[in-house]
Amino acid sequence: MKITLIRISITVLLLATNGCLAWSQSFTNLDFEHPILPLSPVNFEVPAANAIPGWTAYLGGNPLSSIGYDTVSLGGAAVFLQDTTNNVGGLAPLQGLYSVLLEGSTASTPTAASIGQSGRIPLNALSLTFLLSLNSSLQVTFNGQLIPLVQTGSTPNYDIMGGDTSAIAGQTGQLLFTALPGTIFNAGYGLLDNIQFSTQAIPEPGVFGLFGFGALLLGWRLRHKTR
Repeated sequence: MKITLIRISITVLLLATNGCLAWSQSFTNLDFEHPILPLSPVNFEVPAANAIPGWTAYLGGNPLSSIGYDTVSLGGAAVFLQDTTNNVGGLAPLQGLYSVLLEGSTASTPTAASIGQSGRIPLNALSLTFLLSLNSSLQVTFNGQLIPLVQTGSTPNYDIMGGDTSAIAGQTGQLLFTALPGTIFNAGYGLLDNIQFSTQAIPEPGVFGLFGFGALLLGWRLRHKTR
């Protein structure tokens, strides 16, 4: 009887340990600062596993073995790693040494470009934030569920985007960033960097509007007081 209880205890402990390990899996390389060096491009391409370890790159949902390096597409969907030696205008990393560029196709064949990674969203994560190049557009999903985005800030070089993750906190699945296909005027496109999970909630879009209105009203009152 004692031996049976010991065996049961060991089995329960092993199952609990394995379960904790499985559920504690977290996302990695969210700032793209950990490529496996050296990166030696061949025809402007490098192995995806070395360029963006932890991530999988996709074109039209199909995984890529290699991605572009320090270049851009001329209409076709593509995934690129851009570093500080990039000579293409306006595509220097947003932060640190590396950023990822996603381009949806503007050609006759509509194709999306994506990077995805599976992991567990922290239990206390109320939001997801990331940096996105100005005048860009990317879609973010988790396990196929769209995460609506709002702009929470901006700098001269990039916008700070955020999405509410309170309803999916603690869940395990694939986080996917996608540049959707379209015309030259509306295809998804953008440099992506510094993805973070935050305990800070994302304000409702209306809050930003009220803040802007309040700032205008305050400016108007101060202007009239100085007259």
